[in-house]
Amino acid sequence: MNILLCNPRNSQGTKHSRKGMYPPLGMLSIHTFLTEALGDAIHIDICDEDVEVLTTGRFRDYDLVGFYATTFNYAQAVRYAYMAKEYDCITVLGGPHPTVLAKNILKRRNCFDYIIQFEAEYPFLKLIKMILDRKDNNHQSSIPNLAFKDRNGHISIPSKIHVNRLTDLPIPSRAPVNHDLYVENYRKIYPDRPDSVPGSIYSSKGCSWRDRTGGCIFCARLEEGLRFRDIDQIWTEIEMLKDMYGVNSIWDIADDNLNNRDWFIDFVKKRPKSCAEMKFFIYSRANCIKEWMIKYFHELNVEEVFLGIESGDNRLLKEAFKGQTRKQSFQAMKLLSDSHIQFYPSFVLGLPGESIKSLDNTLNLCRDIAEMGGLD
Repeated sequence: MNILLCNPRNSQGTKHSRKGMYPPLGMLSIHTFLTEALGDAIHIDICDEDVEVLTTGRFRDYDLVGFYATTFNYAQAVRYAYMAKEYDCITVLGGPHPTVLAKNILKRRNCFDYIIQFEAEYPFLKLIKMILDRKDNNHQSSIPNLAFKDRNGHISIPSKIHVNRLTDLPIPSRAPVNHDLYVENYRKIYPDRPDSVPGSIYSSKGCSWRDRTGGCIFCARLEEGLRFRDIDQIWTEIEMLKDMYGVNSIWDIADDNLNNRDWFIDFVKKRPKSCAEMKFFIYSRANCIKEWMIKYFHELNVEEVFLGIESGDNRLLKEAFKGQTRKQSFQAMKLLSDSHIQFYPSFVLGLPGESIKSLDNTLNLCRDIAEMGGLD
């Protein structure tokens, strides 16, 4: 069976600050998981339109096409799916947008045969095995995370959701993509870093704040709970990226790298000598940035920390259930700046209750941040 996994281009004109600079870890994980399980029974290609253009005539070469969709590229995924159906391809849709809106999509669109909600590795494997074994479509309902419309037009939404044990997943192979294209895009955005060779990993999934409290009102996390990968496996992956692709800077896309401080300290202490020069870009909540943590940041070569500041207005932060104050945010950024660690603050404009006064408070905080230094 020939399979194409496609990340369609953004069709809404919006921009992402790191778009096209890092390979799509989700699709690479699916590729690796399926290939290890099924071997020569399948051949999988990946097309990431963040770095290459998909020629729609390619669909004729595949039996199944899987599309990854966010809200930003969903419309393009729909267009491509209709084209793929013209070549009699089986079409599968996954990603955050269809995870939330699976029933609506199946009701309104006839271009998708299946939708995989949440994590796709295991249900995708079960689906392909069903197709390869030519089993009756009645087996569809036994596949977790799989939504579909049956022959009678009835929409089936899965009642059973499979959640990956991260320690069971293999290291995602980067071989299916051209890593150099991502490096080229990175250097276009960061011309002041001509020697940087970026790579990405994820060390965990989930947010401890959401796990304990229900999270911020704007939280977009789909899965509940907090899960960590094996530390030794992560360092093996980083060593592979360094040795095979010359990577010298790692972006860890985990929701919060300080979800479990003991885990983070253990991760730092297990750093192999071969990765002593590797630099890191990590995520953290502002109220988790404490003075005692700075030494571990330096030991890990943390170059930059992404902080969800959201607002400079305490009332808005409280109503958004952010769990931090303007003062805590400023103190975190000041501590990082004084420690010669860059920070990357993000804001959410238009939170419930936003007003001219709250926007002014956020603008004033931004001015204070700009004067402080250390801003990326």
